[in-house]
Amino acid sequence: MKAWMFYDFGDMRLEEIPDPVAKPGWVVCKVRRVQPSITDAQRAIGIKTMGFEEMSEVLKTKRPVQMLGHEMSAEVIEVGDGVTKFKVGDVVLTSGHIPCGTCDWCKLGRDSWCSKKINIGITIPGAFAEKIALPETGLLLAPKGLDDASITCLQPLSTTVAGIRDSNLKPGQTVAITGQGVMGLYMLQAARMNGAGAVYVTDVRDEVLSLSKKYKADAIINANRVDPVEEILKLTHGKGVDVVFECAGGHPGQGMSGHTTLHQAFKMVRLGGSVVQLAGLVGEIKLDAQLLRTKGIKWIFIEGHGNDTTSIGAQWVSSGRIDVKTLVTNELFGIEKLPEVFEITRNKEKYQATNPCQLVLIK
Repeated sequence: MKAWMFYDFGDMRLEEIPDPVAKPGWVVCKVRRVQPSITDAQRAIGIKTMGFEEMSEVLKTKRPVQMLGHEMSAEVIEVGDGVTKFKVGDVVLTSGHIPCGTCDWCKLGRDSWCSKKINIGITIPGAFAEKIALPETGLLLAPKGLDDASITCLQPLSTTVAGIRDSNLKPGQTVAITGQGVMGLYMLQAARMNGAGAVYVTDVRDEVLSLSKKYKADAIINANRVDPVEEILKLTHGKGVDVVFECAGGHPGQGMSGHTTLHQAFKMVRLGGSVVQLAGLVGEIKLDAQLLRTKGIKWIFIEGHGNDTTSIGAQWVSSGRIDVKTLVTNELFGIEKLPEVFEITRNKEKYQATNPCQLVLIK
């Protein structure tokens, strides 16, 4: 089969390698469609973001290596001995990591912290290939009727599910969302669905803010034109919002806000309010600890996502409560197009992309 092999950060090559084998308890799938996560796109060229150290360790011991690619729609073509939940022809997806089920964290029900988990695309080969082998325990059956583009979005949507869960959002509470990229637009829809009162959104791109209007944001703030903190304080009569979902932070070189929106979040949240950190932050952060203490701010890092949150997200989409397909603005056909897919995903503003660009292997 054809697969992309990493020789180093920034050096990946399309090569012919042996097909994967369906070991006992595993299945082999043909990849129908895949998209890089934002962190995949950054790690691929050596940006130090989440998972960078793990990728570095793998590259120290084995080169070339098949890496990255966990947001996918795949079709089972072979099942190993002992597989009972899936059959040939099933369309499946994965939550991105596979817990062991036996460590202390797994026994406590905190499987996202599993000390022995398999990370798809790091611990085992990922989906930037024509075929992929996966353990049965790491798979979910895709809802019937969903197309490949939507199925490929379900794994990243699970982060939104975890954000709603960990925020403890109450019906009627006011919400601000910094960033209206795909994560922020998912969160806007999810907050609405879960009973939020007024929802205010901020971004710097008019094209994504037009989608915020479609998804019924109460106030749409272009942070290039006005001070978003001042605007939200005006809208809340000086009190601030109950919950801020921070969805814009990240590497400025990839079109993200660095730490700017985080500092804004601390200023626009009310006394005793919560800032929920969904965006991945990079580098050291200079914080006004006195502000956090005086306001009693709860800064929440989501615990993580797994099969449970991915399943909930799949239900949201299959029932029509969350729209993901509209956000798939860019797709390319053919496995050889992966470098262009990474380029678009790393530079979404340049290419007028909302979702990561999707790579279509089977139409």
